[in-house]
Amino acid sequence: MGASTILPGDMTDLDDTTARRQGLQGPTGMINMASTTLILHQYDISPFSQKAQKMMGLKGLSWQSVEMPMIAPKPDVEALTGGYRGTPVLQIGRDVFIDNWMIARALDEFDTSGPAINAQGGLREAALYAWGERLFTPLLHAALAAYQSEWDADFLADRKQVFPDVDFDALEVSDPDRRSQVRAHLGTVESQLGLGQDFLGGVQADGWDIHVWGMVWMIHSALPALMPIVGTLPRLTDWYERMSALGTGDREDAEIDVAWQALKDGPARSLPKTSAQEPLAQWVGEAVDISAGSADRGSASGRLLAVDQEQVVLGVEPISGESAQVWFPRFGYHLKQRG
Repeated sequence: MGASTILPGDMTDLDDTTARRQGLQGPTGMINMASTTLILHQYDISPFSQKAQKMMGLKGLSWQSVEMPMIAPKPDVEALTGGYRGTPVLQIGRDVFIDNWMIARALDEFDTSGPAINAQGGLREAALYAWGERLFTPLLHAALAAYQSEWDADFLADRKQVFPDVDFDALEVSDPDRRSQVRAHLGTVESQLGLGQDFLGGVQADGWDIHVWGMVWMIHSALPALMPIVGTLPRLTDWYERMSALGTGDREDAEIDVAWQALKDGPARSLPKTSAQEPLAQWVGEAVDISAGSADRGSASGRLLAVDQEQVVLGVEPISGESAQVWFPRFGYHLKQRG
């Protein structure tokens, strides 16, 4: 490991000013996250944005919404993240959280008094994400088949770039196998609700419910051809209404200026320690690229600040002289050294 590499948690050689400029701690060392505004960069018609909004509703949080474009280019969010352009992105001060996996963890740390999103434990959450990916694929194909003829050339070209593994020419609006896959996935939800409790994990909704709800929301809002399947599942239908009633918290629409101001004025979280046993430990302090494996949401570039079994943190400079810490899940995202 080079002499310039600094492992998070080992900051004895840094004064407070240097540490803050490198994005390693807040302006006063200890951070009161509850005094910081939640900013969600997103667009409403995304099921992934809807999940993040439902997290706000579960916890009863106040937040600001900054709308990002639906298609590339997305210069503001790409600057904020180092190049990633997926939705949603949560900003808390100088910390930027990618993917609902990280957003859920950030909100649980931000608000410890409300219901926990990740109440079921990390292994179950990982299994749910895998389950959701499998259900999202037939739902995505159904949406692409139903709407691609209505999209303009720019939107269609963007979606072909985001989903390079999809054969757009082979999509069929009525695909029996796709409908069967959806029915099988939703049938497992119906069975789980048959255990007699209001929510999937018990008497209190949590991330399990939110993750599944986002997929069912996609059917309700955009896929009427699949609604007859939902109609055959009464427990799922009642549960969906209970989830919808949770709302989305206290939302205020805002412009991108609030994000730049938060970078200037906001705190930064303490970083996780990078274990000496971590295979990527030698990359800490070096320039890296990170990208999602399942879709092209843009590759982010920055300096690797920390990595552990749950997360990867990059240091980027969204605007001149102001740093941000960008938090990615370790699951499903791939790193490589630059140059």
